[in-house]
Amino acid sequence: MPIDSHRRDAIANAIAAYDRAADGPLPLNAARLLAVMFPSGDVCHRSLEMLVAEGFGRSSLSLMLRRLERAGFLTRQRGSACIPDTYRLHLPPVQR
Repeated sequence: MPIDSHRRDAIANAIAAYDRAADGPLPLNAARLLAVMFPSGDVCHRSLEMLVAEGFGRSSLSLMLRRLERAGFLTRQRGSACIPDTYRLHLPPVQR
């Protein structure tokens, strides 16, 4: 699903603001990943395999999701063997 340009810009701006304020920047593909995961809503039920099919490497994807979770951009509710994890987007990121 294509993402609205305003939503893409909001994600990119939030990542850029975080990178300016944080000790270290998030991975370069972080904004792209969030745009793929959240093209129109703030909840993502897509499996890792579906995200890998979008062009993300499996190992780097897992690391990036954890970084985004630690940064406060994502919260995760674990799924089960046949139900993928549920991710919720937070713009601006939630302070922990």
